[in-house]
Amino acid sequence: MINYNINDVIKFKNGDYLVLDVIKKEDNTYLYLINNDEYKNDISITKVVYENNSIKYLNIEKNEEFEYVMNKIFLDNKNDILELLNEE
Repeated sequence: MINYNINDVIKFKNGDYLVLDVIKKEDNTYLYLINNDEYKNDISITKVVYENNSIKYLNIEKNEEFEYVMNKIFLDNKNDILELLNEE
């Protein structure tokens, strides 16, 4: 089992992705990722699944699980979001 931290860089979808947030709920881990290449604008919310001693990164469907993760990302970054909105 791998411990993920904010600002870790991982290989995902044949590229390097920066971990912006790590969300844990019960036995599940979710990663909010952005492509680490300055010329690509690719983000992902990914569920980490451990099966048969290997790691799989899965997309999550737009359901209660997705809503929970999105709300948690917002709460974790609320101050930064509000600061950005106040600047505009």
